[in-house]
Amino acid sequence: MRNRRLIWALGGGFAVLAFIATGVLWKASRVLRTSAGEVDAEGQVRFVESNLDGTVPPGFETISAPAGFRDAAEFGGRLYVVGDAGVFEYDAAGALTKSYRTGLELPPAPIVAAAVGIGGGSQTRELWMATAGEGALAFDGARFRQIRPDDAGARKMTAVLPLSTGRILFGTEKAGVVSFDGKHLARVVPQAGDHVTALAGEEASLWIGTQNEGVAHWRAGQLERFGEKEGLPDAHIFSIAVDVDTAYAATALGVAELRDGRVQRALAQGFTTQAAIKLDGSLLVGTLDEGLLRAPLDAKTKPSAAGEASNVRRLLAMGGATLALTPDGLFRIGARHGDWTPVLTAAEARLADRNVSALAPDGAGGLWIGYFDRGLDIVEPARARARHLEDDVLFCVNRIAHDRAHDRTAVATSNGLAMFSPRGERREVLTRRDGLIANQITDVLFRPDGAIIAGTPAGVSFIEASRISSIYAFHGLVNNHVYALAQLGSRTLVGTLGGLSVIENGFVTTSYTNNNSRLTHNWITAVLPLSDDTFIGAYGGGIAHTGVAGAWTTFADLPKNFEVNPNAMAASDRAVYAGTLGRGLALYDRSLARWRWITRGLPSMNVTAIAVDNGLVYIGTDNGLVRAPEDNLIK
Repeated sequence: MRNRRLIWALGGGFAVLAFIATGVLWKASRVLRTSAGEVDAEGQVRFVESNLDGTVPPGFETISAPAGFRDAAEFGGRLYVVGDAGVFEYDAAGALTKSYRTGLELPPAPIVAAAVGIGGGSQTRELWMATAGEGALAFDGARFRQIRPDDAGARKMTAVLPLSTGRILFGTEKAGVVSFDGKHLARVVPQAGDHVTALAGEEASLWIGTQNEGVAHWRAGQLERFGEKEGLPDAHIFSIAVDVDTAYAATALGVAELRDGRVQRALAQGFTTQAAIKLDGSLLVGTLDEGLLRAPLDAKTKPSAAGEASNVRRLLAMGGATLALTPDGLFRIGARHGDWTPVLTAAEARLADRNVSALAPDGAGGLWIGYFDRGLDIVEPARARARHLEDDVLFCVNRIAHDRAHDRTAVATSNGLAMFSPRGERREVLTRRDGLIANQITDVLFRPDGAIIAGTPAGVSFIEASRISSIYAFHGLVNNHVYALAQLGSRTLVGTLGGLSVIENGFVTTSYTNNNSRLTHNWITAVLPLSDDTFIGAYGGGIAHTGVAGAWTTFADLPKNFEVNPNAMAASDRAVYAGTLGRGLALYDRSLARWRWITRGLPSMNVTAIAVDNGLVYIGTDNGLVRAPEDNLIK
């Protein structure tokens, strides 16, 4: 009942614009319209607008990970929270009523910002959203439509700001600010900076935050710039809040107060500030890892703690209430320290993170999942939630290998080689102190004789029963930086930054580069030997292979310049799978000897890890993990 009173007490006053903490907006003028009208043909961005049908690819199942809330807005009497996992609809009591998932009902990209407005060719209010890779979405309460720029840089959007004139502004990673009027998508104020992080204000006075170029203020046809030389605590801007004639820019080292063409002062200095909102003589500041701070606006009083929840991404003013959004929930902020009232919380997830770096079935129905910066999850069939392992060593996981013959598991990390007992109960760590050539382990495999081979940026280490030895460029390795390892009979195949080397009996016997083979690129990221063929993935060079005759060939039905992610290759008796950067999943049908692309059903087009087990294909991305029956993928 408490949540119901809170939500409905806000009435229609959910003023949730991505970076605007107040409903006070400056009057519109001709300034920005004139700017847009003056954009020449080079400023036009081609796009495709389409209605999403809401159908879900058959067979795809999401293995739940944290929702990763990013923004929120009230629309049509419902509260919508958007994030990495998609769009979540809540009723007045804070109960989840609907969800729209990235890669399934929605395009394969996180939703990073949301705001409500009339524009973009529509005459009714819509919920406008920016995605990190698939352009913009508009939701009318029943259906989604997508505005997808042809340019990849413009598709990676960061912020959204509906204007009172009916145009929608979007911040992008590589195309600055773009404007959408329903018919045209065009760059505006291009000199503000390519990587935009925040938008606030209106046409007559537009504030633009950037990644490393500070704040730009477009006013009266002129562009004012604010960087560290002008007094900003830091040039990385997370958000901007506008209060009448003052802007508050949250930076990586504090909040800058901007007014009258200059930085007036800095507040909450030294803190990584992500959001700010003005409240009765003070500034409430949301930080990355120090909770909430209350910074009085008098000249000298130091900020004080106002709440302990970490990673406050948004502060929202809604009809007299102040709300804080974190990746895990939405909270009402009280006047006293620690006075937090949950409005809603994210559903419990099975996994600890969404950024998957490695996958390995354990042969007993379980799955080991490595993350780029969150350690390791062990999924066991009998457990509702994965068992999570993370510490100073087990942090950044690059590769996981199981040795079923000797009941052990090796985990390649950036801080050493972690050796586990079968179920992860016991662990020892090997580093340079034990004889490895480097602490950063990029790949690991077990030889049939029980030896362990570890790839590093400094060469290859061989861990045998009685000794550890290493091979690097001095011994003939084509390049020291090793990305991928594979065993083919008695030969170890080593994929490096400079080509592919073959090691046998402790010696480099030959090396392949694009000078002496059909390799399209020397940066080898994945090596997959099969019984009658070997597939080689390259970063920027697609996929090549060599058959039993030893002749190197490429595939006529594949482009030759795409990126295969490190170790993102796997195979079954029926297919070869390759994970790519930005193109989704490439599937090679071994019976038909041809490739095709799988994009629907993925939470991201950046496929980072693949595993095949018992008729299921596990597909890890930088935005979550899904699985699908192989029968559904091979048609």
